[in-house]
Amino acid sequence: MKPLAAVLPALYLLISTSAIAEPYIGAKAGQTWFDDACVSGQACDDEPYSFGVFFGYEFLDFFSIEGGYDYLGKVTGVGIDDDSVEAITIGPKFNIPLNNYFSLYGKLGGAFVKFGDDDDYSTLAAGGIELEASKNLTFRLEYQSITGIDTDVNRVKANTATLGVVYKFGNDDEPYQAAIIAPPQIVEEKPEPVKAPVIVNKTFETQMVGSGLFELNSTELNRESVSKLGKLIDFLKVNPQATVEVVGHTDTSGTTTYNQVISEQRAQAVTDVLEAQGIAPSRIVTRGEGEETPVATNETREGRMLNRRVEVTIPEFKYQVEESI
Repeated sequence: MKPLAAVLPALYLLISTSAIAEPYIGAKAGQTWFDDACVSGQACDDEPYSFGVFFGYEFLDFFSIEGGYDYLGKVTGVGIDDDSVEAITIGPKFNIPLNNYFSLYGKLGGAFVKFGDDDDYSTLAAGGIELEASKNLTFRLEYQSITGIDTDVNRVKANTATLGVVYKFGNDDEPYQAAIIAPPQIVEEKPEPVKAPVIVNKTFETQMVGSGLFELNSTELNRESVSKLGKLIDFLKVNPQATVEVVGHTDTSGTTTYNQVISEQRAQAVTDVLEAQGIAPSRIVTRGEGEETPVATNETREGRMLNRRVEVTIPEFKYQVEESI
């Protein structure tokens, strides 16, 4: 197993160099079938059950490096006599989001395969679909193919179909998900006291709604949202001449079209809360700006969390105060 001893330290060195990567581990089980292990007239059999463990580092929301161990069952055929087949794999993994819950992914890398007393280096290709059940837990359905396993008689391909579960570390502590960036305040420009009616300017400090007020992986606000927006709603009820602008923003994860839709849906979710509390729709302007106006870098998780936000702004307006201010 000298080649295996060389692969594992190289994998450890690769994943340990990333300062911003987030680790995850997983396990999978399913069925294996072998292509080209049998020829005409030769007895052939295999044990179709397989399982594996894997671990990886997520460098970006759509890019990871993943390695693992696979037990691919036993096979009897040309050049293989009831031998267990095992593989150590490593390769990059790319994700394409479909919506808030599902994403497609693909992997292309290498494998060190051991069967009986022999071993070989082969090519790995895999693809599947993932379901993000929570911040830390993901399920995946995967098809994997390890090609070019050389038995000295012919070349065998091992195919697997598995169901897996993934646990991601580091998603529990998200300090930048605070719903309100700064406490809302009423700002008034007060003139000197007078005995006659006076017109003054009045406004409300911009309120930031972060991803912490939304249900996990959703565009729907959670129960805490109404209380967080309470002062804003009270201000609008006391000042019926005031209007409000609700603008949604996202980070750069996913496609531009997808991010535009998500920003609009999250802005609309805040608008729905305001309307449910009695604010007339004619007083509310709602729009989404997608990923176009970030307030932080999209290269770090903290920056992306700041960019996933809804800004609620009340433009300055004039109102009349009787006698003294």
